[in-house]
Amino acid sequence: MIRLRKNIFAKYFFACSLILLLSIIFLGTTLVIFSVKYSNDQKRETYLDNAKTVAALAAQELVSPWSQEKMMQDLHADILIFSKSSDADIFFVGKDGTTSTGLSSSTNPVYIKISIPKSIMSILLNGKNYSEIGNLDGKLSTQNNTVAVPITLDNGVIVGAVFVTSSNGGILLLVYDIIRIFLICAIIVLLLSFVVIYFVTASIVKPVRQMSVAVKGFAGGDFSKRVPVHGMDEIAQLAVAFNNMATSLETLEEMRRSFVANVSHELRTPMTSISGFIDGILDGTIPPEKNEHYLKIVSDEIKRLSRIVRSLLDIAKIESGVIKVNASNFDVVNMLNIIIIGFEKRIEEKGLDIRINDTGGQLMVNADPDLYHQILFNLIDNAIKFADNNGDIEINFASINQKVFVGIKNSGIGIPSQDLPYVFDRFYKTDKSRSKDKKGLGLGLYIVKSILNLQGEDIVVKSEEGKYCEFVLTLKKV
Repeated sequence: MIRLRKNIFAKYFFACSLILLLSIIFLGTTLVIFSVKYSNDQKRETYLDNAKTVAALAAQELVSPWSQEKMMQDLHADILIFSKSSDADIFFVGKDGTTSTGLSSSTNPVYIKISIPKSIMSILLNGKNYSEIGNLDGKLSTQNNTVAVPITLDNGVIVGAVFVTSSNGGILLLVYDIIRIFLICAIIVLLLSFVVIYFVTASIVKPVRQMSVAVKGFAGGDFSKRVPVHGMDEIAQLAVAFNNMATSLETLEEMRRSFVANVSHELRTPMTSISGFIDGILDGTIPPEKNEHYLKIVSDEIKRLSRIVRSLLDIAKIESGVIKVNASNFDVVNMLNIIIIGFEKRIEEKGLDIRINDTGGQLMVNADPDLYHQILFNLIDNAIKFADNNGDIEINFASINQKVFVGIKNSGIGIPSQDLPYVFDRFYKTDKSRSKDKKGLGLGLYIVKSILNLQGEDIVVKSEEGKYCEFVLTLKKV
């Protein structure tokens, strides 16, 4: 039981059941209290009306000195009707409260002596009515519902009082019947409610349990689990968010594995080359006259390793937030011309045609020149890498309002439409075969977009597979 109460299902089920049970107890108690009060009030009103009627009849019949016995005999038929109709006893009391007629609950009066307390008589002799639920200060053997009214003559003289009383046993029977009926209904309602609460709770907790199972699978590296979504409530929205998270984790895990494979390959290849050539030079396998040639290869491989490490460091800086933007004014057209000159050898080797459609002069922008140089360098490098041989690269500028748009477009294989939404993700490579991007890690475009976002700018990609690919970025115009 202790273990059961630790889970959400048990907590929710017991909480709902407890609330329902307490509500039924409160409702039953309230029902009994108000039922008893209502019954007593109704009985009191009936007794009071009967007592007033009998008192009025007694005042009309009183033509001689007060005699309770004679009054009972003269009015016995009328009193008996009232007594039977209200199931109560009716008796007369004199002014002194010490002598009275007998009770009138039987066909013939039964005469007894009863002494009414002075505190009660003083109320009646002052012309006020009296009522209580009790035993008339011990004068009655049971707890009764009693009312009394004074008998007042036409001249205003009070000559006695009429008492109407009955045992509260009928109220107790009423309470018993109410409780019995209520308990039967409550048990039926509780059983039905427990069944409903059980299944409702199970349906609410089921997605949470499915999420728990899926999370355990995530911990083991299995990101394929998904939670079925039913309805549009908060649980359904949570399930949708959970599935989206699972999809993101699955995608990230795929990219991570691809990244590990790429980094392992990229690091192993140059390190193998460097180690082999250095060993060949040291042990004399490589002739001395070829040392310079192979040392140049070693130098290129070391630079390649340096680029890989720099890319990884750039990501670490971006994600840790240590990169600071130092904006200044510079000519973006001149920056692009300088970058293209640096790629002149590669451009000539592929026979590329470079077209720069500038504005005819300077185009001043406000941004961090070092960061933008890195961005434009990466984009030009990609354009050359993926352009087809003897193809072309087109660079366009546009100034709209306070923004400058720079577009870098290359002819070639383009990017498949299904890959376009992911080209700026970390470790994502559209060239899965590595036929074109043999030295890439899938980090360049992620770094480009991240640096642009740091400066409040953006980049978009447009492509038609087999024809072209174009990246368009924004800068702040001076």
